[in-house]
Amino acid sequence: FAAGPERHRAIALWGAMNGAGGAAGVLFGGVITDVLSWRWVLLINVPIGVAAAAVAAAVVAERRAGERRSFDLLGALFLTSGLLVVTYGGVTAGSDGWGSASALVPIAIGNVLLALFPLVERRAPAPLVPPKALTPQLKVVNGIVLLFSGAIFPMWFVSSLYLQQVLDLSPLSTGLVFLPMALVIFACASQAGKLSIRAGVRPVLGGGLIMMAVGMLLLSRIGSGGSAVQYVMLPGVLTAMGIGFSIVPSTIAATQSAGPEQAGLASGFVNTARQAGGGLGLAILISIATQYTSHRIGDGQPVSPALTDGFRIAYLIAAGLAATAALLTFAFLPRTAAAEPGVARRRLAPAAIVVLAVFLAVDLGVPRSHAAAIGRYTTKGAMSFVSAPGLHPPKLQLQLPAPAGHALPGYVMVANLYDLNRPKMVGQSGPLILDGNLQPVWFRPAPIDRVAGNLHEQTYDGRPVLTWWEGDVTPTGLINSGEDLVVDNRYRPVATLKGKDGWVITLHSMVIQGHVAWVTANKNVTTNLSRFGGVSSGVFVDSAVQKYDLRTGRLLYTWGATDHIPKSDSHTQPPPNGFPWDAYHINSIDLAPGGRVLVSMRNTWAGYLIDPGSGRIVWQLGGRHSSFDIPSDAKFVWQHDLAMDSSSVVSLFDNHCCEITGAGRYLAAKAPSRGLVLRLDPARQSVTKVAEYSHGTTFKSQYMGDVQNLPNGDVFVGWGQVPYLSAFTKRGKLLLDGAFPEPDITYRAYVQRWVGRPLDSPRGAARVHRGRTTVYASWNGATEVASWRVLAPAAVAVHKKTGFETAIRVDRSLGPVRIQALDASGRVIGTSKPFRSQSHNG
Repeated sequence: FAAGPERHRAIALWGAMNGAGGAAGVLFGGVITDVLSWRWVLLINVPIGVAAAAVAAAVVAERRAGERRSFDLLGALFLTSGLLVVTYGGVTAGSDGWGSASALVPIAIGNVLLALFPLVERRAPAPLVPPKALTPQLKVVNGIVLLFSGAIFPMWFVSSLYLQQVLDLSPLSTGLVFLPMALVIFACASQAGKLSIRAGVRPVLGGGLIMMAVGMLLLSRIGSGGSAVQYVMLPGVLTAMGIGFSIVPSTIAATQSAGPEQAGLASGFVNTARQAGGGLGLAILISIATQYTSHRIGDGQPVSPALTDGFRIAYLIAAGLAATAALLTFAFLPRTAAAEPGVARRRLAPAAIVVLAVFLAVDLGVPRSHAAAIGRYTTKGAMSFVSAPGLHPPKLQLQLPAPAGHALPGYVMVANLYDLNRPKMVGQSGPLILDGNLQPVWFRPAPIDRVAGNLHEQTYDGRPVLTWWEGDVTPTGLINSGEDLVVDNRYRPVATLKGKDGWVITLHSMVIQGHVAWVTANKNVTTNLSRFGGVSSGVFVDSAVQKYDLRTGRLLYTWGATDHIPKSDSHTQPPPNGFPWDAYHINSIDLAPGGRVLVSMRNTWAGYLIDPGSGRIVWQLGGRHSSFDIPSDAKFVWQHDLAMDSSSVVSLFDNHCCEITGAGRYLAAKAPSRGLVLRLDPARQSVTKVAEYSHGTTFKSQYMGDVQNLPNGDVFVGWGQVPYLSAFTKRGKLLLDGAFPEPDITYRAYVQRWVGRPLDSPRGAARVHRGRTTVYASWNGATEVASWRVLAPAAVAVHKKTGFETAIRVDRSLGPVRIQALDASGRVIGTSKPFRSQSHNG
């Protein structure tokens, strides 16, 4: 293209496609990852490259200026190798650390190659880069491009990590956040050439860099939860405007400084600076952000705020790089002739000021958003009660009732939890006891900022108690905080257990033995993960079996996985930044004969029988170093709820699914989930499958689940992330099926006996409609109620208990009303406080 407007328009079109293509790649990468898999993000480049080469061969006309020259192969090798090796060293430093030999050696070699490049060029008959081609303006432009590219590349990467690791967005949703930015880059870059002609290159480039710097400053105001639109999209649009108004004029400035024969060379230099700056900026900024995040996590800060602080540092440095590039532009880039010299002063500057003012006003003036409560719920599809208006448990459906002779030998113990892939529950989270028809017997809502899991009947110092966990669990399965709660059969608090010494008690297991409790616990630990494919300043999640004194809360014993199980046994990979690597993921404890403890580690695909006294692993079942030879029909992966049914028989829930790759994202299941019973022969180191409990090929539970052998010989299975409960005969015939309202799930489901005698009184309410009165009676947690008596003031009705709340019709108006709870013998076991009828319209 001829120098001047024609070339500027061509560069503008190239810049628009270049900038928008990079942003659009993030969008389509999210779509491809969600619809296909992350591997296609790499594979799809092959057909795209082939198609682009074919189009180029057919469309691009070959042009030569002057006679054919020999190619400077040696110079190309020195320059390309030097840049490549330096960039490789910078990228390696991001994972292995800037003081590591794997980073310093390539950087040193690359710098030597680059230092030798001018000497090679002086001896070349047809140098790749003639000395005269490196004009002062081209050097300045290359420096500017190097700086702002070192800001742009990390911005996309950091924003993507923030949206997925902190705000828990899917790849597709993340891509949609970037869509407006891609469109803005295209629109601004397509006009940047015209503006550069009218106002000159320097004001357009400088204005774009100022927009970029301010946009990244606004991006640094991200929070550890809240709106992606407010925290990323809006400041990202301003940043995108800056990108569009920077890419094009910087390329124009480079080609203007070169003669007609050197325009392509100048453009190539700018693109080289762009790629080198992007690679180095990405390595340096991510390394700094990761180190800062790891330091904060090591100091005990929760993961999301620590990640946010690290990303904020990266944005601030990127803003500094863009601002420095703007200063260099105004200080060293010469003025160029403009078609309309006054347009920069009269229109461009005021327009830029207005744009900046609008974005600053919106960003600084609108209150900052915050993360929605983890326990948020909807009552649509949940149960509601007139006599207990504060309770909204989920409404389960009994899809297959148990046949005669196979009634459940107890109550169903569950705890309503949100599907990590689809937050917001139907009904409140909390421990929930159900009868054989899956109707509520007792429900205690968890606070809105917590969820509950693992309700279990146990014995504490000879007394029956209920235990469950409440806390904060992220969509990636990490536990931010949590505690185990214990109540007696009158639902009075007996004990609350919290982790000590930096350990966080997880929802997975609490087993009471006398006055002590064995629990699962996690702790975030900073360490060098480079040899496992992670970063040098990484964080991993250590898993532990711990023993606490329930009377005092004192920590008595800790068995840490990292002291006994190599991290290389994990079937997961460390994240690319300071996000904690959950290498082990302990998810069950069972007390075995001889004082030993059986532990399940989901992410090593193994169970471990440990001797608490010595700490040694007696044997390992499954995983990379199994003590047993396991036949193909008995192999399990990503398992839960490993339990010793006898000295030689174990049961477990074999998820056979799935490695988590991010919030709500899992790799494909290897096979359907199932309950599994295995017989072990330690002498022969062999395993035999005893039984399998399957729900066909469609049940592929990504996480959670349990198997329980019932006293009547049947087997009860909670399907975890698949929202079902099932009972089977010992031979595997399906007897009972129940379902949670989607997207609710329960971590485990047990069938256990329980007698509840609440301290509080029964609850009653009366509603009058068209002259008829309906009395509603309930008593949360009372298991011995057989019928209800209505007093007004004498007895006016007696009705058999039906479900959690019983509706009793009375054909006349009533004054003050009380209700009495009667047991099976007709004895009064509870009386409500007086209440009056209220009219009901509808």
